[in-house]
Amino acid sequence: MANTLSVAKYLNDCNLNKHGYAMDQMEMHKLMYFSQRESLMITDSPLFDGEFEAWKYGPVLTEVRKEYLTGHMFGSDYGALTEKEKELVSSVFHRYESVSPWDLSSLSHEEYSWKQARAGLEPNDPGKKKLSLSAMRVDAKRELLRRKGVVLA
Repeated sequence: MANTLSVAKYLNDCNLNKHGYAMDQMEMHKLMYFSQRESLMITDSPLFDGEFEAWKYGPVLTEVRKEYLTGHMFGSDYGALTEKEKELVSSVFHRYESVSPWDLSSLSHEEYSWKQARAGLEPNDPGKKKLSLSAMRVDAKRELLRRKGVVLA
């Protein structure tokens, strides 16, 4: 399993290489979520060890947020990703790179895991409840079925 900040650094590097600037924080959190979901979909195992909190604009990894607030984000060595991990993260980056951060937020709001963790909260409540891995597996299964052309009600 990869270190959470190693995955975030790799995503940021993908953005730097493609666009020449650091990835927006909201986009980062959502692509981290979609990377985790992708790993659950393909391997049935988490890609990284971080846990998402259900914030009002979607899933957030507090350790990634802290990294953005340091002013020298992703400047440390967090360990390398394997080639398979890089391939998975790159595929997620390319799938969603043209989607705006706000649209990514809207997509994340459709995920069962986020809805479950936000249950009982008002839309503008901050929310700190963790997204469960079992609920994320439901999202992964739904995404797999969606890609196979199965229409879910």
